[in-house]
Amino acid sequence: MARSSKPRKKRKTPKPKLRALNENEILFRCQAERYSQVLDLTLGVSLNQHGIDTDGRGVRAVKIFTRQTLSGMSFGKILPMLSPDRDPEHALWDVSSLASIARNIIEAYLAIYYSGIEEVSDEEAELRFFIGQLHRNRECYLLHKSQGSSSETLSTFETGMKEQKERIKAHPYLSKLSQAQRNKALKGDETYYTKADFETKTQVCRGLRADYQLLSNFVHPLPLSIERIDNDRGRGESNQYDIAYSLLCVKIATKYLAASTLGIIDHFPDHLGKKFKDKAEPVRSALMDDFNKAMHATSA
Repeated sequence: MARSSKPRKKRKTPKPKLRALNENEILFRCQAERYSQVLDLTLGVSLNQHGIDTDGRGVRAVKIFTRQTLSGMSFGKILPMLSPDRDPEHALWDVSSLASIARNIIEAYLAIYYSGIEEVSDEEAELRFFIGQLHRNRECYLLHKSQGSSSETLSTFETGMKEQKERIKAHPYLSKLSQAQRNKALKGDETYYTKADFETKTQVCRGLRADYQLLSNFVHPLPLSIERIDNDRGRGESNQYDIAYSLLCVKIATKYLAASTLGIIDHFPDHLGKKFKDKAEPVRSALMDDFNKAMHATSA
């Protein structure tokens, strides 16, 4: 009997059956999808920043937002992937790295607000610029000093910083600051606002100190993050505790990245506001829902 010349069909290897996501993983995936929506808006805005006619504060806001966009992209890269075709057991739950970039996103938002989009008088804006220049030169001076630069180089910085401090002392807006703020300004700190000040200035920063403290405890090898490590927790493997902490990191990152992006859109209504009105609306609505939930939880 002649054999058939037709090639035999290869048997399909059955796909391994993946376990269903648990409740915490489902919550995380939903929040990660929301983060992706915000990041998509951020990328769109970042690609359309060119050609904006603005002042010095606007330029600084755009530059900081460019850095914020990169942090947002990096955060998205390390998010655990929970999709139907992936084994959830293979996801990497790196809480400390998530916390580190989430904290960077907070800091960039504060810089965008303080140095760029907060509505201040021209007089106060000028003082902030002078303080920023002193801060930059102070940090350059300290770097040169730690690296053993020549006394001539250090002397140039010292002379410049002395002149800058005198310029700040003579500035008419300095007297309108509190004593504590004046002290920070004359030291050349990056901002004369404290975290408590930011909490009263903008709605997104309510709870800033709690968010920042939580993230910092995971960023640094401190007892809270180290002593929790055991055979399950803190090893990058799936467990309810690391998933919960990762979820908090994503919620914080989502909030401050959304606030940064919406802040830039609103600061340039003619250039960006009209272009991204429809795409920004669901992000804005979700952010306001979070604010309302937080207020109700506080008052309850």
